[in-house]
Amino acid sequence: MSDRDKNVQSLVSKKCPECFTYLPLNAKICTSCKVKVGKAGKDGIAEKATDWLAYLLCLAAWFLFGYYIWWAFIKS
Repeated sequence: MSDRDKNVQSLVSKKCPECFTYLPLNAKICTSCKVKVGKAGKDGIAEKATDWLAYLLCLAAWFLFGYYIWWAFIKS
């Protein structure tokens, strides 16, 4: 077991990365600012959770933009 794993296991709480409120280690959402939080890092601050919906919407927007460019300028 690495030193980082030992440090994380010795923590009793974690901090929200946005508002720095102390949270239980098993918390998924900050009780103060309602931000999704991940696992605690070695410094006790929770990692920011990945917002997969935002990535999916961005990818869809780029696809639609590319389709529009093809339709407006390239299609014969």
